[in-house]
Amino acid sequence: MMSLRSKYLGSLVLAVGLLVAGCGQEMKKENEQLKAQAATLQKENTDLKAETVALKGENEAMKKELDEMKAKMEQMEQQMKAKGRPVKKK
Repeated sequence: MMSLRSKYLGSLVLAVGLLVAGCGQEMKKENEQLKAQAATLQKENTDLKAETVALKGENEAMKKELDEMKAKMEQMEQQMKAKGRPVKKK
């Protein structure tokens, strides 16, 4: 009886060991995939941050250009008024 019990217990331990070993390989593979995905996402994040900085710079430059154009338009309107021409407002 003891021999049968020890064989059963030994088989059970072996089966569990094989299952764990198989799951371990799957877990390692999934872990490597997740690491690669995390690296890709970190690179995308860095790229998006750089793009955001560039777009903010472009936005500021366009605001400055718009302000300059408004000032020039105001100056031209003043010149037209000084010459007695009507100024059309939109």
